[in-house]
Amino acid sequence: MEDKVLVLPGFLETTHGMLGCTGCHGGDGTANDRALAHEGMNAKPSAGTDSICQRCHAAEVAAFPRALHVNLRGIIDLQASEIALRANPTQLAALEEGLKNHCSACHTPTCGECHVSRPETAGGGFVRGHQFLGTPNTVLNCTACHGSRVEREFMGKTPEEFGERLQPDVHWIQGQLQCVDCHTYNWFHRPEKPYRHRYDDLGTPRCEDCHRPDQEEFQRNEFHRVHASTDEAETTLLACQVCHSQPYNNCWSCHVAKDAQGLPYFRTEASEFTFKIGRNPLPSERRPYDYVVLRHIPVDPETFAYYGEDVLSNFDALPTWKYATPHNIVRRAPQAETCSACHGRPELFLRAVDIPAAELPANQSVLVETVPGLELLTGESRTP
Repeated sequence: MEDKVLVLPGFLETTHGMLGCTGCHGGDGTANDRALAHEGMNAKPSAGTDSICQRCHAAEVAAFPRALHVNLRGIIDLQASEIALRANPTQLAALEEGLKNHCSACHTPTCGECHVSRPETAGGGFVRGHQFLGTPNTVLNCTACHGSRVEREFMGKTPEEFGERLQPDVHWIQGQLQCVDCHTYNWFHRPEKPYRHRYDDLGTPRCEDCHRPDQEEFQRNEFHRVHASTDEAETTLLACQVCHSQPYNNCWSCHVAKDAQGLPYFRTEASEFTFKIGRNPLPSERRPYDYVVLRHIPVDPETFAYYGEDVLSNFDALPTWKYATPHNIVRRAPQAETCSACHGRPELFLRAVDIPAAELPANQSVLVETVPGLELLTGESRTP
């Protein structure tokens, strides 16, 4: 417990420390009695749109509500989220209750949980004795929340049951990049509009932002000329992850409920590392790819059954295999060693045989009906 509240002496010499405790937290700094000193104190002065931070960081606080870390439009917004689009219009109240109990608890609109302390959902506690970090700590802040997927993949923390050790992301182990090297200041603090999802933001990082297709070194690679160049009319464009990702975490069938004490909990049926290539469900000027890597999300028709009947009656309105950008990049993945390492390999592609019958209608747009190169090996190209 002491580690969570310990203020290092050096903090008092910093810009924030010189403001004094009551400058941000309130309370009575002249009182000699503990109870009186803490009367009216705000333990989380950086929370919400009236954050104390706006006194000095007005532009950031004003724009921050547009950021996905705050509004969570892609997750819990009943006007814009994908969950809501799958919902029964008559059951939105039940869905809202379920989202509030099970989804919003892991997210917070407080400046402090990125710049001063660990997130509350990860145990809380100061990162460096109350000193403020201009750059959040990758391990103590970012992956404290983004752990089940990003941390495992980025740092090579492969589950033992997978059977083989996957490599850490080359940007982490060799490039020594931190999260904020790609997910930059403007992406978090100065979004231009409330985006529908993380790929709707023009500031969302792409591999091509650093590894530019017009560079000579990029074009010298034969695979890049065939699958990453927009100059050739016959080019089949692949997202970079199709050739450079390893197997990544996929989850199935999340169900939410409350226990006997009324505490909300969730349970997933399965979580495993797999790899699937499919059609691009989000084509755009910045992401014009024909094929991308797809990740299965754990929603199913009964996810919110605890809160009512047929809450997700429109479950098949959207794919359950979604556009993915796994944080597990290697210079040369096994499926990119040779042409035949990918072409003619139906197990690498999302096909109808890979999908439960209940999810098949939802995923028609992302299925690969014709496996590239399969006809060269078997004389057939259509999948079951």
